[in-house]
Amino acid sequence: MNVTPDVKEMLTRLDQEITAKCGSTRGPLIEYYGTLKMYVGDRRTFTAGAGKDRATLGKFFALRLLEEMYNLGYNMHISSDLAREHDQATWFFSKSAIPNENRGRYRVCCIAPGGLRSNKLVLLHHDEYIKQAVMLALGDAWPKGVSKTEDIMSYGELLHEISLNGYWGQTKEDGINTRKAICNLVGRMGGLNWKLLASSNLKGTADSFFFVYDPTFSAQPNDFCMLSLSKNDRFRLINCNHLIEPLKTAITAAGLSIQEQLIYYGSQEIKVRGNPWRSGSNREAIAARRSISRIMEVFGKHGYTPLYAIDVSRSLTDKASILFWKNPSPMNCKYACLSLTSTKRLRLLDFPIDVGAAMRDCIHQFYPFGVQNEVKLPDSNLEINIKGWPWIVHALSKGAAFYHMRAVLGKMMAIAAQHGWYVSISADVSSKVGGDDNNQYPLDVHSIYFVKMQ
Repeated sequence: MNVTPDVKEMLTRLDQEITAKCGSTRGPLIEYYGTLKMYVGDRRTFTAGAGKDRATLGKFFALRLLEEMYNLGYNMHISSDLAREHDQATWFFSKSAIPNENRGRYRVCCIAPGGLRSNKLVLLHHDEYIKQAVMLALGDAWPKGVSKTEDIMSYGELLHEISLNGYWGQTKEDGINTRKAICNLVGRMGGLNWKLLASSNLKGTADSFFFVYDPTFSAQPNDFCMLSLSKNDRFRLINCNHLIEPLKTAITAAGLSIQEQLIYYGSQEIKVRGNPWRSGSNREAIAARRSISRIMEVFGKHGYTPLYAIDVSRSLTDKASILFWKNPSPMNCKYACLSLTSTKRLRLLDFPIDVGAAMRDCIHQFYPFGVQNEVKLPDSNLEINIKGWPWIVHALSKGAAFYHMRAVLGKMMAIAAQHGWYVSISADVSSKVGGDDNNQYPLDVHSIYFVKMQ
């Protein structure tokens, strides 16, 4: 979407590379509702349970695309899930102000859980140092240990597969240890100058991690902690129990009421009244999203920056775990939220009036199906209900609104940046589901958070 000539030329080369690797002959790039579409393998490449070769092809395409975009001078901002059913990631990039000749060539590697109920981690475009870093991270944070490791060839690519005792991203002890392992893994990779570039949904299962080699970057495991949104009403702190009191302050400032404080498999847990992550109430749902903004502001004052929001299991009720990175000094910053809910609703929360008005005008100017109505919310916030179904691929429109709204979101990010508000993270903050027992689906998509330094 919004493809420039240099990106189109790159995609043509990448299409030829993918075709040579997998033998697919599904055709060249295709113009599709004002976007450019390319095929990667077959229709099951980005589908859970599609088999090792297809999964390898999906990871290979993703990391090669990230490498090529960065080498063209594009920075990736977020990976965002914007569909209520069969959702895979949408990636947003912007052109860097740094000339290409000063950026160097980038290398990307992938570390990914395998499958729906996974006891495996798969490494692609790795080396022996990366293998050692992953094993050290698991040794520190996965007490059940590793059952075996092996090298596997798939589509001409060497994979390293690590089988765990226990299951990645599952509940109780395994769930806590998964999050601890992520903090440790990102730190161990940072010690080798590999920086987390993206945590992304490739096939509707747990996020895959993409790291970029950056000789100027360095980090250690103790530099990272995590805030996990749990059940329907809880916050969990991973590796940062010392922030429990500031976190309470942030939660109450957002309008939520604390019920009790608990210990959950060694982590601190705060239970709030109501069901903010499953709320059918507009007021409570808004308070839930604003609470994330207030929490990130408090974390910033204590020297922590949100790096990525991660889904570790992709179950219907799974929500984000926000990874924070320790900074040398505290930061005074403000956060605002673009909340995407229901089938056709956007909410602008905590933006200054002029910034919210400019983002609203962007929808009116660039979204071709128009706006149904607008609702003024308390504290100068705004709700916009649009026509069409931007979070659903509708059978009659064949997804026209689905694609146009993604392009509009990119323009809204650019307009916010012109006012000093930059994309921070895209996070799943809702566990609401719809449908029947045989066909359930999430009722909300991601919320996108913006930051402005004070």
